[in-house]
Amino acid sequence: MSARGTAPLAIERFTVRADRVVCDVALAPGAPRRTTPELAARVRAAHPHVPRHACVNDEGDTFAAVMDHTSLPHLLEHLVIDFQTRAAVRRGDGAEAGSAAAYADAGAALDAVFVGTTEWTDEAAGRARIEVSFLDDLVALRAFRDAIAFLGDAMVR
Repeated sequence: MSARGTAPLAIERFTVRADRVVCDVALAPGAPRRTTPELAARVRAAHPHVPRHACVNDEGDTFAAVMDHTSLPHLLEHLVIDFQTRAAVRRGDGAEAGSAAAYADAGAALDAVFVGTTEWTDEAAGRARIEVSFLDDLVALRAFRDAIAFLGDAMVR
C-alpha cells in the first residue's frame, strides 16, 4: 500500500493491534516535513472538523493551535481520525446519516472515540510512527489510504 513517488508520505508498515493501528511512514525525498498555512487552509476547507480535534500540544487544546506548522505525520494522524469519524457517521442510524447535519450532530461524540499519537522515529530520515485507535480495522486502514491520497492532492495544488 505504498504511495512512494506520488504522495508526500509512504506507508512502510502497518501493525494492527487489538486497540489501535500502528503505522510507520516515511516522507518522500524532498517532501516538506511540516505543514504550511496554505496546506492548513486546504485541510480546513475539506475537513472542517479537524481544527477542533482535541490535541495535546504546547500551544493549545486543539489541533488548530498547531495545524499550520506541525509535522506532516501529525496532520496525517488527524486526517485518519477524521476519515474514520466520517465513516462511522455514514454507518450510523437515521435517514440523514452521512449528511452534513448528521456529521455535525455526531461529530463531537464520535471524535472522542478515536485517539492517536504521532512521534518521529528518525526525524532526519523523515520516518515517523502514527498510532490511531479504531472501531473497525478495515475502516482504519482505508482511512490511512484516503488520508495519504488527500495529502498528496492537497500538496500538489
